[in-house]
Amino acid sequence: MEIQNESKKNIVYRKFVFLLVLMFSIIALSVTTLMLLAKGRNQYFYKFTFFIITITLAGVGLLLLSIIITVILLWYDYPIPKASKRILEPSITVIYPMILFLGKLLQYNENTIRRAFTELNNKLVFSNEYHIEGKNILILTPHCIQKSLCPHKITTDIKNCKRCGNCNVDNLIGLEEKYGVSFRVVTGGTLARKIIVDVLPKAIVAIACERDLISGLQDVKKLPVIAVVNRRPEGPCVNTLVDLDEVERAIKHFLLSKKE
Repeated sequence: MEIQNESKKNIVYRKFVFLLVLMFSIIALSVTTLMLLAKGRNQYFYKFTFFIITITLAGVGLLLLSIIITVILLWYDYPIPKASKRILEPSITVIYPMILFLGKLLQYNENTIRRAFTELNNKLVFSNEYHIEGKNILILTPHCIQKSLCPHKITTDIKNCKRCGNCNVDNLIGLEEKYGVSFRVVTGGTLARKIIVDVLPKAIVAIACERDLISGLQDVKKLPVIAVVNRRPEGPCVNTLVDLDEVERAIKHFLLSKKE
């Protein structure tokens, strides 16, 4: 199962890198075209305008090339300079809509691109070092992780869970108790944002579908977030599951990774 998951992640990653390379190729072609057009113009205004546009596109192209190199190094767990991380973290959020647009043109599944984005985010977070107390780590999950027929409402108080073991809520409460972290179940993004404001965590382990994770990552930019994509054996938003090993690995990373 682990080998299959890793294989799927690599396929998703390759598609993501292909879209980045495609963006770079489009920009490089645009720069070449503008240079050729400017060459045939005699008027100073046209030459100056083409020059400015060409320089701008060339700058964007070089930035994109550095992002591609950083993404490849990061994916294969090679060390990357701090400067490259500082460039990648804000840049990838900016170019994400363009990658999504190109993916749609090529008829890629949107969740494939979203998953690649969350995996890249996780790679960035795992490449950094933290030493955070358990009480400052927040696990957030949507209420669809609870069995749909369960009569006990846990979005207002997690202690209402009877811990019958029929869903992953019991397991996540177990992780909460084991590591001293906070665990909340939310009904949507609005409540999730409110809880973040109320709890003021220093790190978040977010469990959700690809779309909701992307939305959350774009909302929470100043906190380290490890995104765990849920499993949906019965379809979206009903009786979802989570890989508990992934959640525990995320918690341990925030707790145990220390600067030398």
